[in-house]
This record gives sequence, structure tokens and C-alpha cells, in this order.
Amino acid sequence: MESVRDRSLKSKVNGRQIVQDLERSDLYQTFRDAFGEITGLPMAIRAKDYWHPPMLGEKRENALCSSIARDPKACSCCLETQLKLLESAQEQGQSVVCSLGMVDIAVPIHVSGECVAFLYTGQLLPQPPSIHEVRRASVKLQRWRLDISLEAIEDSYLSAVVYSAQRQKAIIRLLTQFAERLSEQVNAMMIRARLEEPRFISMAKQYIQSNITEHIRLEDIARHLNISPFYLCRQFKKHTKLRITEYLSRVRVERAKKLLLDPNRRVSEVAFEAGFQSLPHFNRSFKRIVGATPTVWRQRLTLNLPA
Repeated sequence: MESVRDRSLKSKVNGRQIVQDLERSDLYQTFRDAFGEITGLPMAIRAKDYWHPPMLGEKRENALCSSIARDPKACSCCLETQLKLLESAQEQGQSVVCSLGMVDIAVPIHVSGECVAFLYTGQLLPQPPSIHEVRRASVKLQRWRLDISLEAIEDSYLSAVVYSAQRQKAIIRLLTQFAERLSEQVNAMMIRARLEEPRFISMAKQYIQSNITEHIRLEDIARHLNISPFYLCRQFKKHTKLRITEYLSRVRVERAKKLLLDPNRRVSEVAFEAGFQSLPHFNRSFKRIVGATPTVWRQRLTLNLPA
């Protein structure tokens, strides 16, 4: 059962603020630009509760999708597709086909075991469009009474990027890897203290890092710093917004994630090398912080993604 402390921590996760911070980061901007140059696809990051067409206004947005998204009546079709996609992509990346035959993709970003945002891409076609598909799209658009000519529809269809099902899976794998990097960045921000933290807080963190594989108690850290455990506990929470036990778990989980990248290491070996005293404790802590068990998390970074 989820503890009160876990619920309290999750309640403080602000998806919109996280997205704003990530959007401004060099990591996201560099990847987005490179992703677009390589794939020819738009990409966006949006909070979980974002209820607008996610790629509207993004570079490389398909012109037809842009026209539909800007029309209040036709936009409902896009939002229905988005809702369907979000419902299926809470745990791992998924794709969905809209009523016009375009494929959209969403990959979740997890923080403290909770899906708080999504990486979006898509507006692609699974195969080159036929004249029949273009005509069928034209009929739908005429029902919506959009002021778009058949020539413009044809141009938008013909200019859409075409990715086979296999290449779509590759895109999902790539974005899954990047979503994990973004999650790590958020996690690092959560365990990083304020810039002007007291020196003894920094020393406590250094002690934890230096003894991460050992059984660390609050009393051991306090004795090392020559302060009382109560004072250390209170001040650590004040300056880092995390209890020492939570900080310790997060540092160990980050170490475990790096070790899990080695396919030759068993999960049990990783658990003890990261400093956890038991495999069940490791599994519980990892799932609470990352949102998946170590085994499932490792699988997500390989080829074992849904068809």
C-alpha cells in the first residue's frame, strides 16, 4: 500500500512546471532539433493534462493537421485521437491512427513513479497515400466545411513523412530512451539542494555518495558531521525538500539504472551493488521512484516494446 509520504511526494509533482523547465533545457532543445532534422517529424513535450492538439505550432507540423487543429469544430477529431492515445500510453510509448489515416505517437515521462508528461511526434503516414485516400480525406473535410482546397489536401498528404510500422517502432524506442533521460534530469533536480545550501548538507550528500554501497543510517551521517540526528533530519528536509531516506533511495536508484544498462548483470547483483539490503526493498523502491520494476524498466530500453 502506498504510504502517506509517497502520496505527499507525488502531490508535489507539478507536471506543467516540469514541462516548462524541460522545454527550456539545452538537453530537450538540442534533441528536438536533431530529431526533426533526422526524421523530418515535429516533436513536442506536453503535460499530462494538456487538452489541445499537442503539435500545433511546432516546427514541421503538417499543414493539413495545422488547419484542422485551428478549426474549433474539426479540432474535436484531433482531441479524440489524442485522448485515445493518452489512455493507451500511460506506461509505455504507443501509436494511434487518426480518422484521416495519419499516425500520432506519444511516449510517457515518469517522475516519482507517476506519468506527468508526454513526448509527442507523428502526423506521418504508414505508407504512401493513394488517390482514393486523398479523395476520402477530402470528403471528411468537406463535412467539416473547412476552407481547404483539394489541391492543398493533396499537397499535405504527399508532403507527409512515410514511416513503415517497423520504423515507427524504432521512433518509439528512440523517444523512450530520451524520455528516460528527461526523467533522470527531473529526478536530479529533485534531489539537488538549493544553490545556497549549508555546507553540512553538502557534506551529508558527499558522505552518502562515498558510502552508497554500505548500510547507511541517519545516526552514521550525523556522527560524521558531529551534529544531532534530529537537527540533520530537519535541516536536510528543509533545504532539499526530501527526507534523507528518500534522497538515499533516489541516489541508489540512479546508480542502479546505470548498472542495469549492462545486460550481463543480474537484477539481484545490481540491487546489492547499488546499496540495497534486499531484493524486495530494491524492487519496491525502484518501482516507486521510476514507475516500473527494474526488469520492466530494462525491457523498455530494449526491443521489447509493444507492436
